Amino acid sequence: MKLNVWINEEVKRIEADITNLKIKIEEHQTEIKKAQQQKREIGRKDDGNREQHDKVDLKINMVKACISVLKSKISTRKSEITDFKNLGKMKPVRLKTGAVVNSKIIDEMLKKLSGKSWTIEYTQYQDGLQIAYINARTGSKGSFKVYLMAVISDSIDLPLFEKGDVKECSIHS
Repeated sequence: MKLNVWINEEVKRIEADITNLKIKIEEHQTEIKKAQQQKREIGRKDDGNREQHDKVDLKINMVKACISVLKSKISTRKSEITDFKNLGKMKPVRLKTGAVVNSKIIDEMLKKLSGKSWTIEYTQYQDGLQIAYINARTGSKGSFKVYLMAVISDSIDLPLFEKGDVKECSIHS
């Protein structure tokens, strides 16, 4: 599956979750209105109906807490949508190890190195990847670190970043 297709599917899935959460909030708000009506029907709070009032108040507070949790979930889901949309802009690439990295950083480095006899190698670390580059003519070296993007599924087709000459790198655009 192509990255953009996958991102669109994920965004649609999250938007559907948000819609469901909004429906639940509306249901809870209706529940609160019913409880408030019930409270009015009980009448003014006095010693005779204090227990009934307290039960209705407890129910209202519990439902309001549920609404607060649902609103928090909506906020989280909206930030996930933003993250997914930004994912496409990062031009991720897959390594031979299967790890996925943000190639924007690599692209910037490759622009500086293109047209020269540089060899690229990488070393996998838990939190990311150390990319080393060596000038085949002079032997001078350098490196930079790229962080893993664990969100992307293995089934997504991504360009492959391989060891070798910069010009042969599939992430070179």
